[in-house]
Amino acid sequence: MRFKVLVALAALLVPGLVACGSNVRADEGSSGADVLKVYVGVGDDREVLQFAVDNLLPDTVGVELIDADDESNGKVAAGDGDLSYYQHIPAFEADQEEHGYDNLSIVSKVNVVPYGLYSSKWKDLADTADWLNVDLIDDQVTGSSLPHGSKVVLPNTPTGFARGLYLLQSSGLTQLDRPFGGTEVQDLTVTEANVVDSLRHLSLLPLEYGEFIDGLYENYDAVVLTPKQAESIGLEPDKDALAVEPGPQNPYAHVLVAPSRLAGDERVLELTHALESPDVAEFLKQNFHGANIPAAVTDTN
Repeated sequence: MRFKVLVALAALLVPGLVACGSNVRADEGSSGADVLKVYVGVGDDREVLQFAVDNLLPDTVGVELIDADDESNGKVAAGDGDLSYYQHIPAFEADQEEHGYDNLSIVSKVNVVPYGLYSSKWKDLADTADWLNVDLIDDQVTGSSLPHGSKVVLPNTPTGFARGLYLLQSSGLTQLDRPFGGTEVQDLTVTEANVVDSLRHLSLLPLEYGEFIDGLYENYDAVVLTPKQAESIGLEPDKDALAVEPGPQNPYAHVLVAPSRLAGDERVLELTHALESPDVAEFLKQNFHGANIPAAVTDTN
């Protein structure tokens, strides 16, 4: 049963997965058997890896970027390629369990595409005594912070609702019966039944978003959105979100995966250090405006 649920979760949210593996890009000046062949997703992950390859690796480390497809982990496990970087942790673990890739493991947690909490009505999450939506008394609103009793919309999917709950917990608005960061099925599919305290007495509303993201944003007190959804209505995570998921301990971090045959390989160590460096954190900050954040704790001032 756990395997089936993991596969279902992976199918819902495998980022950047495309079947165009013939498109190959190489680090200039690198060739031969010593070049690391890395299967990488399109979009943000490719940009991050290319930045690290171009700017942070010593000349002794060559990297060839190959478009990932849904068989890339299998190719790495079989020796037809060295590393993969195109998936978050649940997707990798589901693929690993389905195919028995016992010789693969995560060697770096690189970046996170964070869910965020957005509001057209309220400016921040500062402590407040204001109340809304209480039938027995009139609304009492004196400030601009998200009031007690607010109606908060979350995605009506197992993954989206769970990530929304963890976001509310990390923001100090609710408390769950477990900490953020677990990758077991029961951690990735928490529901309202796992809420042990709603510190701001929120009404949590699981809704289908469809094409009505703008309407949800305008008509409810707050809504949980992905960066892509936020950007579709003109919002930027680093400027407009009341809160975003944290990068450290995030179970949806995008990861670099390596086979056991490369354990201790200096080239892999150089690449992992580069991907987890403050330089990559700063690259994410400057180029993605909160839509993609570092998974590691870094200081970019």
